[in-house]
Amino acid sequence: MKKVMILGGGPNQLGLLRTAKECGYMIVLCDKNPQCIGKNSADIFYSVDIINEEEITKIAVAEKINGIISNSEIVMEVVAKVSTFLGLTGNSREGISILNSKQEFREFQQANDIFAPKHKMVADNYNISNVLDGLKFPLIVKPVKCSGTRGTVRFDSYEQDELKKAIDSCIRFSRNKKCTIEEYIEMPSLNVLEGDVFINEGKYFWGGLYFTKRSAQHPMVPMTYMSPYVDSDNHMIIIKNTLSKMFDRLRIRHGEYNVEAYFDKNDNFFIIEINARQGGHGLPAYVKLATNVDMDKLLVTTAVGDNAYFDSILEKPYEQKFATRHTIFSDSDGVLESVYIDDRIKKYIVEVEFNTKIGGAVEKRINGSSYIGFVNLIFDSYEIQHMYSENIEEYIYPIVKNSCEEILTDE
Repeated sequence: MKKVMILGGGPNQLGLLRTAKECGYMIVLCDKNPQCIGKNSADIFYSVDIINEEEITKIAVAEKINGIISNSEIVMEVVAKVSTFLGLTGNSREGISILNSKQEFREFQQANDIFAPKHKMVADNYNISNVLDGLKFPLIVKPVKCSGTRGTVRFDSYEQDELKKAIDSCIRFSRNKKCTIEEYIEMPSLNVLEGDVFINEGKYFWGGLYFTKRSAQHPMVPMTYMSPYVDSDNHMIIIKNTLSKMFDRLRIRHGEYNVEAYFDKNDNFFIIEINARQGGHGLPAYVKLATNVDMDKLLVTTAVGDNAYFDSILEKPYEQKFATRHTIFSDSDGVLESVYIDDRIKKYIVEVEFNTKIGGAVEKRINGSSYIGFVNLIFDSYEIQHMYSENIEEYIYPIVKNSCEEILTDE
């Protein structure tokens, strides 16, 4: 029986745990929390800090594992180290480290002649004038090592107090206590390329790419996902060649990677970031809804050297539906009274997921973590999908009561 080690037993690992169990693999689960939600799915459980490389390596050796995986960005370097040490399917630790650092990632892009903005890194005891020297507004301030859009702020002009406040906040958010400031690359559209690219032994599955719609008020926050991603033949060649080049030079040959990118007004292909993990907010399940390709199964099976499912996906055309996953946000703090769903769009809905219960407190949309829930939809055509999805907050929105007992909507 194949034995797979999974680092982390929290909600983000449940898809991997469920899939490993369905595949009949023995699961060695490591998590510092002995009461973690995934513990019941494990055959063998170790209560251990999953960023403790030495302890994780000892356990992996003792258990004679066949593969190691995680969906936690913070431990992907540990996964790379253990897999390399044991000669298992895996990646260069240096490559994963570069993906995990927004600063190193920009430096890698520039060193490899891949389009990237001017940027600077900031740590404690910085001088604001020196930091901004040579940079042009608009600017993006973000943590160097942090998942998603947490702490990320755009500045269109010089506001010293607000800039310092944002930099200090990013330094606190960042796992290495550093912040990066870079010139903003204008988005010609609120629709950007996102999605999960899967790699195994240098071969790629590209079907996990999709559009992500950003709101006009919060263009850095992903909101509405639309599959399939459709672009010109020339753009698709550029996308695949650029990403393949980067993964090859990073010596990354296995796993699932969440990509955010777009073409700027001068047709430069700008990669915002590549996360060394699956997309969050249930995106692997969304890819399965759209394509019937199980990204969890791809990751679990190939990690233990079983390539049958991966090869079958590449050998035959996959099913493609016009699937949308919309994230429900509020533009005010308050209490959730209900979620309005227009009758015209109801027939396309296949599932509604609530993170916040009716009557629960909601936060104003600041970053991707302040979501209320998700709505999954399947449309009859690309045209119908985009007709609704491009303006979906007209059809689906929360009704929130603020502290003044006034009903607010997104209208």
